[in-house]
Amino acid sequence: MKKILFLIMSLALFVSCNKNNEASIIGSASADSGEILSGITVKLYSESTELLFDTTTDGEGNFSFTGLDEGNYYIGATITVGDVVWDTGNTPQIIYVSGEIVKEVALTLNAK
Repeated sequence: MKKILFLIMSLALFVSCNKNNEASIIGSASADSGEILSGITVKLYSESTELLFDTTTDGEGNFSFTGLDEGNYYIGATITVGDVVWDTGNTPQIIYVSGEIVKEVALTLNAK
């Protein structure tokens, strides 16, 4: 009985250690012309398309999401400048992160 309990506890510890929330996604977003647009809203979705986080790019178009679990994520971006909406389109980019990996992403926005 002690061996079974030890095995169960070890397995639970192993599973919890694998979910260390250490992965990151960093990147930049710009217009299709290469123009930097600050204040772009970047959204990160779960594999089931649930919105997890959103952030705004800095003055150089950079953004980051940190403390992520291993898995697949969808990412998309949008901004309205005057009467023009810029976005990454209807198909968000799919990103896989694992472990303590920092994944770099470049997003290109097109005027609609």
